[in-house]
Order: sequence, then C-alpha cells, then structure tokens
Amino acid sequence: MVKSPSIMSETPQQNIHLMSDILASQVAAGEVVERPASVVKELVENSIDAGAHSIRVEVRRGGVSLIKVTDDGCGMSREDAALCLQRHATSKLVQVEDLFAIRQLGFRGEALPSIASVSHLSLTTRRSQDVEGWTLSCEGGVENPLMNAGCAPGTEISVSNLFFNTPVRRKFLKSDETEAGHVEHQVRLHALAFPEIRFIFVRDGQLVFDVPGTHDLRQRIADFVGRETAGQLMLIRPTEAPGVRVSGYLMPVSAARRNRRMQYVFLNGRPIEDQIINRAVRDGYGGFPPGLHPALFLYLEVEPALVDVNVHPAKREVRFRRPAEVTLAIMDAVAATLAAHARGEEQPTPQQLPQTAPVVSVSPVPLPQRKLDPVSPPVPRKEAAAPRPILELKPLVTPRQQELELPPAPVPVVQSVAPAPTVNLPNFRHIGTLHNQYAIFENKEGMVLMSPRAARERIIFERLQESHRHPLTSQRLLVPELLELDTRDMGIAKEISPQLEQAGFQVSPFGRNTLRLEAVPAILPLRKAADFVQELLRVFTSGEVKLVRNRSPFEHFARQLAKQYASQEDMDVYLRNPMPLLAALLECEIPYCSPGGKSTLLPFPMSELNRRFQS
Repeated sequence: MVKSPSIMSETPQQNIHLMSDILASQVAAGEVVERPASVVKELVENSIDAGAHSIRVEVRRGGVSLIKVTDDGCGMSREDAALCLQRHATSKLVQVEDLFAIRQLGFRGEALPSIASVSHLSLTTRRSQDVEGWTLSCEGGVENPLMNAGCAPGTEISVSNLFFNTPVRRKFLKSDETEAGHVEHQVRLHALAFPEIRFIFVRDGQLVFDVPGTHDLRQRIADFVGRETAGQLMLIRPTEAPGVRVSGYLMPVSAARRNRRMQYVFLNGRPIEDQIINRAVRDGYGGFPPGLHPALFLYLEVEPALVDVNVHPAKREVRFRRPAEVTLAIMDAVAATLAAHARGEEQPTPQQLPQTAPVVSVSPVPLPQRKLDPVSPPVPRKEAAAPRPILELKPLVTPRQQELELPPAPVPVVQSVAPAPTVNLPNFRHIGTLHNQYAIFENKEGMVLMSPRAARERIIFERLQESHRHPLTSQRLLVPELLELDTRDMGIAKEISPQLEQAGFQVSPFGRNTLRLEAVPAILPLRKAADFVQELLRVFTSGEVKLVRNRSPFEHFARQLAKQYASQEDMDVYLRNPMPLLAALLECEIPYCSPGGKSTLLPFPMSELNRRFQS
C-alpha cells in the first residue's frame, strides 16, 4: 500500500531529549533535599567523612534563610574544589565493587550539586598542608569562577535562600519553629552516632548546645536527655554474631513512650529506621504493652557486604542480606541485658556519669501567657435565663481536686460515680445496655442506640467551640508538671500554643526541651494531665491529624482534644445512668454525630422493625 504524499512529507517529531544539567540536578534535589534538615544531614555527613573533630551548624529561620556548616576536616585541594559541585562527583566510589563495601556516610555524588541547584551556595575550603584555600559560589546551579581565599584548614559551606527558584517546594515547608526542630534533631542524631566529635548548634544567633567530644557514650547521651534519664540506662553487653555486633543502652519498661521519639538506632554510624529492628527489639523485651514503644540507644556494626544502604534516596532505610542473623543478635542482646539488670548487674547510676556538664545555652521562644483564676471551684461559662444544670459539663471531684482541697461542685454532675439525678425526658426510656458499649432507649418511634463515647466527643467539642465567645476557665495545678519533649515536638507545641491557650491550658518553656504545665481547662478534669498533653502533641507531630481547608485552627484542635479526652474516660459511668448524657447531647447544636462524623444516636423505627419481622 502506498502512503499518501501528505503523510510522507510530515516532519518526524522528537519527543525524547536530554535534560540540562541544572534541570537534572533539580530533579535529583526532589529526592535528596526534602527540607532544610536534609541539607544539614548531607553537609554534616560530608564533614564526618572528612575526618572532622569539630562541626558547627548554624541556621536562621529554620534553615530557609541560612544553613552554615563548618568543620576542621581534611579540606579540599584546588582540583577537588573545582569538581565537587559537578553531578556524580565523589571521592568514595571508584569501581562497581566499592558499592558492596560502603563505609562512608555520603557516597552518591549528588548531594552538593542538588543543593546548589535550589539555593545560593558558597564553599570555602583549605587543606592543612596548603598555604591558601579556595572559595566557590553557585546560584541556582550556575557556578562562578573558583577563587583563592585565606581561611583556616577545613571546609565551610553556606546555603542561603533555599528553594528560591522552586517556590512550590518552599510552600510545603512548615513553620520556622518546626523546621528548626527537625534540623536540631538531625544534628543530635549525628552527635549521638559520633560522640568523639564536638558538635555546636546555633539557631538564629543563639547557642543551643555545644557538646564536647567524648569517648564515653553514656556522657553524650546524658548531654541530650539529662542526667536523671541517663541514670536509668542499662548497658547492652556487646553481642556478636557472624558479621554483626550489637551495643548501646536500653531504658527500662517504665520509660516506654507512646511514640518512637526515644528510639535511636544507628548502623555503622548511620541513623536508620527499620521495621525488622523494631520487631527484634520488642521480641527481645518479651513483648510490649500495646500502644507503647521501648526507649533505647542501639548501635549496630555490620559488615558492609552484608547490608545495602543504597535502597533509599535519603539513606534512611537499609536492606540486610541476612536479616535473620541481625534479628537474633538484637533479640539476644536485649534479652540478656534485661536479665542481667533483673539480677542487679550493671546498673548505671547518675553518680557514675561525669560531673562536667556541656556548655548549653538556649533562648526559647516564649509561649503566650494566660491569666488564670485563683484556685477555686470553676464557675459556669455563662448564665442563661433557664439554667441547664445537666448540660454544663462541670468537673468531677477527681483525685487532682482532692489534692487541691477543692470542694465538690455544687450541682450533681454527669461524670460523678454517685447516682446521677433523674432526668425528665418523656420521649426516651432507658431499657438496657448492649455489650457494655451502647445504651439502649425506646421512644414513641421505636428503639434508639447511643454511643457514650461519640456523645461525649460531641458535647466536649461544642463546649470548646463556645470558648470563642465565652473563654474557658482554667484550673491551676497545685504542683506544675514537667513535659520532656523531643526537639520536633517543641516546635509543634509552640505552633499550637494559641489553641492550647484558648482551650484553657497554660504551658510555658522550662529549659531547652521542657515545658511546664501549670493549668488545665476546668471542663476536662485530667488525672494525668502531662500524659494527656504528651499524647495530644504526639498526634499532631505524627501526621495522624491533617489540616482541613475552611476550618479554623482551633476547630481542628478542639476536634482532636474532644476525641482524645473521650477515649480516656470510663464509659461505665454513663452506661449505668445514660439519661443525663442523653439530655446533654440533645441540647447540642449537632447532636446526631461526633465531630469526626461518627453516629452518636442510631434510631430503629418501629415501621422498619415491623417490616423486617412481620409478613
């Protein structure tokens, strides 16, 4: 068949082409540079590989405005400095076989050019044997000529205006507080992995910590978690298997957390996250309470040929060639350590720690202060023409109130264990309980099931929502409680501090990573206030809660607060006498669903029941 001339004359179109070097580097930056902490990770790893004894990290505005990493490592020659910003340039891999014997932290050869493609980068370096050093600058991947410079031996890299040419990526960054918290956490990880190196961290011109190099791992841990926590450390007796060595410290079961913030796992000096290791640790403890995670500082040394560290762009995950041997080694090490601790062997105490403390300075961003009522019985939030004693969620006489010697609330309340007053709801009659979970009512239309937990969520949520018009009263704690937080959690705590303030909590900075809880909202009588706030922060930092458009920040906060509090309440009280709770629910603006959309009341009309049971 002969093709038509029109088709024959068409010019073929080329769809495949080679990307420019700058575009290729920006694509690679999408994998390597997720946030400022990713930049810090890559630069600090290069400093460690360069044999540095001291590393200084400085950031401004969470790292978006400036990241500066200075070390006293081996430095670079003129030829090396000229090549270091080229893609795939590396000093650590020469042949394919080197991929199976990786001992350095950084080896890909993409970090520096990827960072330079999305920022303004300047590099100054000098070897100790050279008389002068060299400086190089790059703006958005475009290099300027290499120039000589006078500088101290080592390398200094400054990254400023991160993501200036990729504004979409900058929009995905969190607040400066949150990003700075991630950067500080990254520096802490490296400081814990290499205690022999001095680490200095400066944030917005303020010295956050300066930890000197030490060969005592327990001292380095104490630098960050405090002497009291470090005093609970249980030394892991080094356990060896073919190609695997396990060491470090465990914390007792009493120090378990609701998240993995206190789980530090290092493989050949590299901070990693691995599900195989997590399961092995739990199995070594002989199981663990649901919802809790053990705290530990675990150091693994594995032959490079037995582990692949090149399976994740950010090198956070690894793949073991013989995972069973690694699992057994960890389980044996954890189990043996716990058994030795139970026998009273090797029990470190705070007195065993060196008495010298690291040079630490911090200037925390102050949280808003709330003017609190004196210690007295909470007053109703508002006075209505027709009083609704059942609907006002007045607090119980809890152990906390007994400690404060507060008199009981003047009106009988729903939460009290004592029999609640009879509520006149002519349309409803309580007829029973289903599986100790749901209350059963009957009315003229048929049968109704009520979920006490969902009902409590709705009631508490609407009371919190009313705080816009009627501020909630706070109840001061007789003894303020201290909350030890991770650096990332501190950033979140400062972000949601206005919502905490509006809801009736009062927290204030108390040291580097510690908050002092001074008061709680009167409508939420919390027995373990510190644990409640810790769990609230955990939910916000874990990403379990997502912000929703067209929803105020406080509505988002109140939704989670109501859910968490209702989940901790004893529902048996409401199941024994659910009428007051039902009355309170029916007075809500939206009584038929919880803030999360779950049903609070589920009706079964007689017409539907008759249709199903009668012919």
